[in-house]
Amino acid sequence: MKTFYLLLLMPMIIVACGKPINDSNTNQFQQIRVGIFDTNGDSPGCITDAYEAIRIDSMMIPEIIGAATIMSDEVFNYDLLLFPGGSGKAQTIKLGQLGMKRVQNLVNEHGMGVLGICAGSYVLSQTGGYPSLDLSGFEAIDIEHDHRGHGLVKFSLTEDGKAFFPELNGEEVWYSKYYEGPVLTEPQNQLFNGKSLSTMLSDVHTVEGAPANMTNNRPFITATEAGKGKVVTFVGHPENTPGMRWMIPRMVRWATNSEQIGYPASVVRPHIYKGELLYTSEQLKKQGEYFDMLWGTEQEKTVAINSLVAQSSWSAKKKIIGLLRDESPKVRLTAAKAIVELERTDAMKDLEVAVANETDNALKSKLEEYLQELQGMLGKK
Repeated sequence: MKTFYLLLLMPMIIVACGKPINDSNTNQFQQIRVGIFDTNGDSPGCITDAYEAIRIDSMMIPEIIGAATIMSDEVFNYDLLLFPGGSGKAQTIKLGQLGMKRVQNLVNEHGMGVLGICAGSYVLSQTGGYPSLDLSGFEAIDIEHDHRGHGLVKFSLTEDGKAFFPELNGEEVWYSKYYEGPVLTEPQNQLFNGKSLSTMLSDVHTVEGAPANMTNNRPFITATEAGKGKVVTFVGHPENTPGMRWMIPRMVRWATNSEQIGYPASVVRPHIYKGELLYTSEQLKKQGEYFDMLWGTEQEKTVAINSLVAQSSWSAKKKIIGLLRDESPKVRLTAAKAIVELERTDAMKDLEVAVANETDNALKSKLEEYLQELQGMLGKK
């Protein structure tokens, strides 16, 4: 893979939506404050994933905020609002009608950036009959089959997208987690001219009743200039995809008119996954068996951990961290390795304590190596 750092030695020539990212309005080397919207309990894992992805960038400060902050003058302390995965309707009902109008005004009139992931893409879309903010320039369709399936899906970059993600220019197909995200298309009366940066290639319909040929060949990542602000949406979940989490802060920088930077090889690892993996009922059943094995013998636990990582299990991120505190040294070591492979920087404290408590010197040394790898995934302040 060609290193992106070479690009930093040249004038920034990345073009987005028809003009250079580092135009005269660009803020260089300034802290970027990101407010991640929380509906008080809806999909906390998605909030954590977004928070940790933002931490990859040393100049970004993520904070979890609620609707009260958006409605107050405190919101002007933030450069971008991020609507994470979870439930789009839960987010908009928490905002309320006045909160929705407030976000629209912040973007259109005040030039604030917004970014939506999965459910957040619903929130920012221009979708009739759905409580959306009409900001992204794209419409969500086939909402009645929203429960269509999930897995590791294929996507490709458009010509516009190649300018945003030069690290991915070498190949035609890449992979990202996807969990029942919206099916996007351009509405008949498009309020803003949104650009598709990548195209979903996978046809996800593993849930009975979900139609085929709906998700494939649809916009996967979008960028829109709405009024004075900029809007980004991700249909999938790169923030929960090892090797791809850096795509989130990259687009935060675009949406906030900030100088683009390269990210380290510890997180820019796009070649981890080599193929599509859609979770059929049989595969989900097998994953359930692996989850049960996490309470089994030492051998069962290590097999289960490695298998869940290999299958890119959505819920592995929540279940493996606790095995750092297993009685078996082998299980503790396997769990630490998996945490690094999954880029679980939210488990930093858990791994630090595991290192401090470890009495086996050889194992302690190996745990320290894993801890250093995990620390290397966060931006240096």
